[in-house]
Amino acid sequence: MTVSQAQFKQAMGSFPTGVTVTTAYSEAGEVVGMTASAFSSVSLDPLLVLMCPAKDAECYQPLTEASYFSIHLLAGDQSALAWQFAKSDMDKTAGLEISQGPSGSPKIQGCLAYLECRHHALYDGGDHGILVGEVTHIEFSDQERDPLVYCKSALGPLPAIGT
Repeated sequence: MTVSQAQFKQAMGSFPTGVTVTTAYSEAGEVVGMTASAFSSVSLDPLLVLMCPAKDAECYQPLTEASYFSIHLLAGDQSALAWQFAKSDMDKTAGLEISQGPSGSPKIQGCLAYLECRHHALYDGGDHGILVGEVTHIEFSDQERDPLVYCKSALGPLPAIGT
């Protein structure tokens, strides 16, 4: 039996994931980035994470070639930010307060957490790359907020988990 891409997308879309925005500076000094739910921890020694950008994304080359990039873990009230970075052909930084992390990667203010990563490796993953970064700096929001999750093509705060 053959599995279709539509079946695969439906199955994967039924798996709730956290939502991140990954950013870097292009060679021209512009902030580039994308929304990604394909994000995971990889290793504690060294501290490694991965994210999987689509090879046809306009930001693929700058993200995968940057010495440092940043991953922003989004809070439940940041769905507009997630959609802003999910769209192509627009100024993704419009209306945002962006500073630089200790190693110079873009830092979007107000996210649940900010991870600055040094490029560690890039692997082939079919129509996506598997970008591995070594976490060199982490900052957390000073507000207690729920994370943003993605499931079945919808974004929203993580529902309360029973105790």
